[in-house]
Amino acid sequence: MKTYKQIVEIFEAAATAHIPTKMFAEGAIDYLDSNSQNIKYPFMFLRPLVSPGLANQTRTLTFELYSLDVPKLSDQSPLLVKSNTELWLYDIISYLNYGPTSDKNIACDLVNMTPVNEAFNDRVYGWVAQINVTEDGVYNYCNFPG
Repeated sequence: MKTYKQIVEIFEAAATAHIPTKMFAEGAIDYLDSNSQNIKYPFMFLRPLVSPGLANQTRTLTFELYSLDVPKLSDQSPLLVKSNTELWLYDIISYLNYGPTSDKNIACDLVNMTPVNEAFNDRVYGWVAQINVTEDGVYNYCNFPG
């Protein structure tokens, strides 16, 4: 069974290996507001949500994964930024499911997506995806310490 920290580290490894992504962070939503001055874009942000936990030998953790960027030029289209950030979400999810750190017991499913248009330090565009990370076979006595 992977710990929560190990699962977050897989997302971080994906974002680090992803050429367009300049920064990754995990935490509560207020991190985005309080640290918006220091964020380097394109930015991937992982926010934990209420999760189902364990059911039928499967552990499920639910997250929001933000893929955000700012237009590079004053005349760059927000449409282009939203298009790129959508594709980057798929890149990260495919890394988790098929990349070098993939695990046959862990799957990442994209549940839904919502466009983002926020005023942090600059005008930020992108997407937030609700994702479920499931891990099979974690609920058994073999994992009991002792």
